[in-house]
Parts: sequence; C-alpha cells; structure tokens
Amino acid sequence: MEEKLLAPLRDVPLPPSAVDLHRAVRDGRRQVRRRRIAATATAGLAVVAVLAAAPVLVGRADRPTPVTPAITPSPTATAAPMPAAAPAAFDPARQYAEFGWVPPVMTDRTVRTGTDQLALTASAPQTSQLPVKDAPAAELRLVSAGRDITLGIDRDFAVAAGRAGSAGLEPAEPVNGRTARWNANATVEPRSAALRWEYAPGAWAEVIVRHTPVSAGDPRAVARRIALDIRYAVDWPIRLPVRFATPPAGLKPMAYLVTRRAHGGWDVELSYGAGKRTKYGDWPLVVLVLPLTFPTGDGVIAPPDSRIDGHPARRRSSVDGGASLQVYWVQGLYLEMTAHDKATLRKLGGNLDGLFRSATLHPEVDDWR
Repeated sequence: MEEKLLAPLRDVPLPPSAVDLHRAVRDGRRQVRRRRIAATATAGLAVVAVLAAAPVLVGRADRPTPVTPAITPSPTATAAPMPAAAPAAFDPARQYAEFGWVPPVMTDRTVRTGTDQLALTASAPQTSQLPVKDAPAAELRLVSAGRDITLGIDRDFAVAAGRAGSAGLEPAEPVNGRTARWNANATVEPRSAALRWEYAPGAWAEVIVRHTPVSAGDPRAVARRIALDIRYAVDWPIRLPVRFATPPAGLKPMAYLVTRRAHGGWDVELSYGAGKRTKYGDWPLVVLVLPLTFPTGDGVIAPPDSRIDGHPARRRSSVDGGASLQVYWVQGLYLEMTAHDKATLRKLGGNLDGLFRSATLHPEVDDWR
C-alpha cells in the first residue's frame, strides 16, 4: 500500500532547497494509483473513488434518484441501443454510461469521470492469493464528441480527434452496426483483449479486458460481449460521502474517482478546478475520503501530529505555496484535502480548516448524497 511505503518520506524535514517532499509524496501516490487503475482501477488507498462535493455537485432535486448498479450483471442481456450523438462534454458529477454484462467474478466497481472522458472498471476482488495487478478486470473508456482515445492504457486517454493514430489497430466486426477495431497496443497482460468502436458519430469507446477467467472463454469474445451491452446516456448523479456547505470560490468539479467493493469497502477522490491544471499537472483542489478501521489509520497512513476540533490531524505545506490537511477518525472516516497552489489556498482563506469545517460526512454508503 502506497501510504505505508511513502510514510518515511513524509517524515523527512523539508530542506531549504527546491526539493518539495510534499509533492514527491503525492506524485508517488499518483504513480501507484495509475498502476492500480491500469490493472483494475481500484485506485490507491487514501484516494480513489467518488468524493466530496458542494451541493451543486450532488445533483438537483428535480433529477431522478440514482440507481445502484447490480453487483452481478445478467449474463443474458440483449444488445443496448446506440446513441445518435455523443455529449459535447461530460458532467464530472454524473455517470454517462454503465456496464450491462460483465463476467460475474468482476464484482467491484470504479467510476472515473472527467469533462472529456469517462472510465468504468469492473474487477474481481483483491485477495492475498490474487493481487490487484493480476485480478480479472474489464475497463470501459469513452470520450466526448470530437475526441479520440489513445492507443495505450494512459490514465488521461482523451486526445483531439485524429491524434491517436492507427498503429496496432485491426478491423473487427461492427459493434451494433458501428465501426470497430481491435487494439493490440492495450493487450499487454495475459488473456487480454481491447475492442474500440464508434459509439456515436465522431466519438469512440473502448473495452479492455485483462486476466480474463478461463471459464469466461476467449478474451476477444468476452470484450465483444461487454461492448454489445453497454448502457449509454444513463446520466446517473454520482452519490458522494461528503458535501461542503460552501463550494470553493471559482472552482467546480473536474474529475471524480469512486471505487465501491462488493464486500463493503470504498475509496473516493474528488478534484476541483477552473478548467486548467497546475504546472505540475494537478487539479487545484483534491479531496480524498475513505473509511478507517483504527483512529490513526491502521499504520497504513502516516500518523497524525496535530489536532483540529478534537480530531487527530496532520498538516503539510509545499514550496509552491500549497498545503494539505489530513484529518483522522471523523465519524470513522479519513479526510484529506490538498490545495496544490498558493492561489487556491488563498481562495480557501489561507488554510484548509474552513473547508474541513464546512463538510458534512455520510459514512454509510446507503446515506450518500
């Protein structure tokens, strides 16, 4: 687990040089998180999944109540209708598409949203005998209108139309009448296959299956069966374990990462911005939420060294003017908020205390808003 590996780095005093240990720790987390997403999208501990948000992120009252996907999809689902047009942009606070059928062993779910891309992952639970990198998984990747999908397994896979190239692509039978291609570039794991298709004019989707169970059959057949049964335009509001009374001025949701596991575990990450990342590639404000078993983080998360409103806490700052606040055991949860630049921290009043105090937490998944 990345926090356990990175904890020693966090305890090294920040030298007077330009080395930013706060950023080094976060970048290390991102690399671990990317590897997990590439394997099963169960993004890293202390991050990942769906997260906090202001009332505007939670969805308006005039919108329907979100439907929780079935953990075990029906193996007899019929071909789903295809959209006539793709969205010009996705709403990061809503889920545009959903799996229909996936192999029943893939019971964990991850949703990763953005304005120009959406990724869904179904994966088998991680066990001591089955590490996350070897778990059977299926990933759906979609882009908005006028975008293309990179040929590899990049975390940020949406690129301008025509920029992805065609090396490694080969013709495939159409998906519900739409042009399709097999993608050899994304099949590096055993028993894997990648099928991409034009789900709407000028917009593409791709299914990648990895470590496909032998009992499920040929990986290409599995990928095709999943592709034929994708549900488009479901437009579900993403339910969150945290809400903020006042959204940060000038910031809006840019990306959600939400993981829910069949046996009850979950992780959440919410990113805010104004459309532009910092010079290091971060969104200006990132909030992480996950459940804890013990008040100080089970030895996985670096231990607290201060307090806020009676809760164990940990504070760090970075040389570019940003800061982070980690708060432990708040209604059984761990909450981490990071402002990645001085301008964002200034908008928050110079520290993250006010943002924390404005949060309403919902520890039970059934109570998420």
